[in-house]
Amino acid sequence: MKNILLIIITGLLLMVGNVSLKAQQTMLSLSEALTMAKKGNKQIQAQALEEIYTAEQTRETRNGYLPNISAGASYIRYFDRQVIFMPGSFVNSNKAVEAVSVGGKNALNGFVSLYQPIIDPSIHRQLGVNKISEEIEKERSIDQQRKIAYKITVLYLNMLLLNEQTELFDQSLKRNTRALQDSRLLLRQGKAIKADTLSNFIAVANLKSAVSYLKNNIEVSELELKRLIGMEKKERIALTDKLEFDLVTERSAFSSLDEALKIAAENRKDLNIQQLVINLQQKKTEATRAGLMPRLSLIGQYQIQAQEDDFKLNTWPRTSFVGIQFAVPIFDGNRTRSRTTQAKIKTDQEVIRLNDLKDEVKTQLAGILSRWEEGLRQLNVQKTTVESAELSHRMMEDRFKNGWSSRLELTDAELALTQAKISYLQSVYNLKLLDAELKNALGMLEL
Repeated sequence: MKNILLIIITGLLLMVGNVSLKAQQTMLSLSEALTMAKKGNKQIQAQALEEIYTAEQTRETRNGYLPNISAGASYIRYFDRQVIFMPGSFVNSNKAVEAVSVGGKNALNGFVSLYQPIIDPSIHRQLGVNKISEEIEKERSIDQQRKIAYKITVLYLNMLLLNEQTELFDQSLKRNTRALQDSRLLLRQGKAIKADTLSNFIAVANLKSAVSYLKNNIEVSELELKRLIGMEKKERIALTDKLEFDLVTERSAFSSLDEALKIAAENRKDLNIQQLVINLQQKKTEATRAGLMPRLSLIGQYQIQAQEDDFKLNTWPRTSFVGIQFAVPIFDGNRTRSRTTQAKIKTDQEVIRLNDLKDEVKTQLAGILSRWEEGLRQLNVQKTTVESAELSHRMMEDRFKNGWSSRLELTDAELALTQAKISYLQSVYNLKLLDAELKNALGMLEL
């Protein structure tokens, strides 16, 4: 009775353990993974802060139009009185110039000053530079999200392929394990040769090795996927999508390269960013030239001061003024001219990079569309191959049951079927990957 209770309790504990293990798994589709990455990806979070940083730079530049008000105070102790030089006639002296000691030995001074820019071309043009920088960072944020979306899509598809391959190898391993057991039984009965048993043993060992290798790759890919979407490492992922391809709904809708190029020109953020970089360099050139333009400012100050030999400060003379300050740069050693030339060179460089990027996009799209058509042909071929391998396996299985073929021939047919299914899965994977690559090249992938 005690043994029966022990067995029941052990069974219940195992069931609870299995339930808790399954509960820890997170069911995850590709669309859900992309949604999670939008909030959890560290690179996206860092880029969001970069947007805020450039916005603060714009605010800092705009604040240059606000008044600059400062205040200060000072105390000075003179051990010897201050000396001023005056004409001798002013102090009843026969000397042409006479040194006169003046002032108290304790001096106090306080002031409040005002500087208000009225016309400052450098602030206005720098503000234009900052606004374009903001636009660039916004575009980079979208481009960063699309790059992460592509990485996640590729990784998710890779995990789907590994899972499907593992399942096929597991099925093949079970069949080959049964074949090995049969071979050993027939060998003991003297109805099979040792070579058949050895062949089945090698097949089982190879399949075990392949399954172990695939499962290890799945674990590594799972860690990388969790990092990209911001998921805790202790959580387990169970993929819900299937590695399937619908020729009707997923066939490429782009009949020509020119049509694809038009879509890429409208959607690709790296092209927009490069154009904005050119605009940024042009604005920087204008901002540099603004250093040679006149500036107009409002200035003012209110000052109080006192001097005495002791600290009995009875009088506080006041001085105040307000005025307009006009400044015109005349010559700065041609430094502004050199900076303007440097900015022009940078602009020319960015134009060359834009043209090179457009050529790269054209080449990339042409290659993808070419591989797409070839991938469709390969998928049709592999589909036919799987159907033929399935038919061959059924025929060989019937022959084996009727004693017309050997176990080794059946094993070969089973191996051919497994390889055909794996090749078909690889073709589906290649097309799904090309679809993601095409959407990425067109700028259509989003989180």
